[in-house]
Amino acid sequence: MSKEIIVFKSEFKQQPSTVKFTYELKNIKHTGFVVLNDGSYNAYKNQCMHLPVELDWQDNDFLDEEGKFIICATHGAIYNLEEGYCVSGPCQGMKLKAMAVEEVIDRLIIKIEAE
Repeated sequence: MSKEIIVFKSEFKQQPSTVKFTYELKNIKHTGFVVLNDGSYNAYKNQCMHLPVELDWQDNDFLDEEGKFIICATHGAIYNLEEGYCVSGPCQGMKLKAMAVEEVIDRLIIKIEAE
């Protein structure tokens, strides 16, 4: 059985930007985030591929200063925005765990699948 999280497009203040959300699986809280870049939305689980830590050091702070990459605040791993591939760092070549996103008028529906 899958669950859904709703994120409103109005929560994104600029491009690129991110919106963090919380969800629960098997009574354990997790976080994820959506990236808006060049009019496209991509959602990822908030977990570095190197070690099981969240990527953002401060809440919803996922992007480098230029807004070109997702960066792990703990290890410095750098991921591209479009597919979540690690292009530099200890997990180079690995990919963030993507989450399905459906765009519906003014909102996004993120599908939460049991692992």
